[in-house]
Amino acid sequence: MSKQNKVVVVGRANVGKSTLFNRLAENVRSITMDYVGVTRDFLQDTVSWKGKSFELIDTGGIQLQKSEDKITEQVRLKAMAMLEKAAVVLFVCDGSVGVIPEDRAIAKFVHRLGKPTILLVNKADAKITADNLPEFERLGFKNIMAISAQHGTGMVDLLDDILNYLPKDLATPEEKPGLRVALLGKPNVGKSSLMNRLLNEERSIVSDIPGTTREAVTDRVVFYQEHIQVTDTAGVRRKRSVDEGLEELMVKSSFQAVRDADIVIMMLDSQEAQISHQELKLAQFVFENGKALILVKNKHDLLDDTLKEQWEYDEDLYDFFMKKVETLTISCKTGYHVGKLMPLIMKVWERYQFHVSMSELTQLFKAALERTPLIRCQQRLKVYSAKQVATKPPTIRLNVNNPEWFESSQLSFFENLLRKNYDLKGVPVQFSAKKVMFD
Repeated sequence: MSKQNKVVVVGRANVGKSTLFNRLAENVRSITMDYVGVTRDFLQDTVSWKGKSFELIDTGGIQLQKSEDKITEQVRLKAMAMLEKAAVVLFVCDGSVGVIPEDRAIAKFVHRLGKPTILLVNKADAKITADNLPEFERLGFKNIMAISAQHGTGMVDLLDDILNYLPKDLATPEEKPGLRVALLGKPNVGKSSLMNRLLNEERSIVSDIPGTTREAVTDRVVFYQEHIQVTDTAGVRRKRSVDEGLEELMVKSSFQAVRDADIVIMMLDSQEAQISHQELKLAQFVFENGKALILVKNKHDLLDDTLKEQWEYDEDLYDFFMKKVETLTISCKTGYHVGKLMPLIMKVWERYQFHVSMSELTQLFKAALERTPLIRCQQRLKVYSAKQVATKPPTIRLNVNNPEWFESSQLSFFENLLRKNYDLKGVPVQFSAKKVMFD
């Protein structure tokens, strides 16, 4: 987790904490719905204001009483831990409802922490008058602000106040991560457990209950001076299984995390002994979106010889795709081979930035077409030159005699040629064909 000063948003459930977080955060988005307890894992993002920056943290709706429910108790303990680390607390109440006993209980708890606190009376656009404010003043906080997170009212003053509470030598904005990694997969395959292993802390809530992770949870890890952003996504199920508004948002959040990533770690359950049709489609979605891919089979501790044989058979079935990607078998429970993942990520990251000169590429493709001519409509396909026009992913433009003839099967010929001559395992390669006006 970042070592920057932490500004923690706290309050009872459904008072607008996530809406406030979304208003101030620059990169991360919290799911907001009129359900109690939507936010489970805490979310964080670096906020920059007037040349300074701090870490904004959105906790789950805090509950002070211990809960018999395992997940609810983990949410509570995480919120408590975040408050202990806070430099500033933003205590959010619902101004349209007024003060209720739960607000008073949270206020007493926050007072005991002794942290600089700003009491935010949210929903200032919903009938808050001067007569309402004394009710909130009785909570005992000196700094009270009426805001509307929904409409942005009071945000400039709030940001100024936060800076006033923080040290004068506040850090300048953090350097953006050079590499972004997303953890993708079906529910309950171990994404959150892997996230916690990589960060060496209990960052994501872990449970055997599918759907525990509801939002894309992002944090950073440093590996050999490389700052890596890691995002733990909500589990993705088949579309016909998604019949609830919240889960539909979870799926959208996961797909957006893939689009924002450079490398996707797609986790599989070793006990299933095969890559399902849905997982294969997810993997292809990753490649089609130009993202590097590593397949990680979790729960090695539960593998037996029969399951290993079934995996080998299944991988042979999908050899056309499996040979393009890196695979690693791990156990988040025992730590087996987890230490190999980060070096593998860095190796794939290097390949993702692969670049080859125009002369070398042109010579490679022309020589291949001399040995193995491609024929369409009784005419040879010609490549006059080939140029790499982008990295991340490697993107090749072919200057040809007839672009319409260069369809998927023809482009696969050139992709296979590249992969045979260069180490591009785990990395998609994209092509375009452009007509040259001479023969």
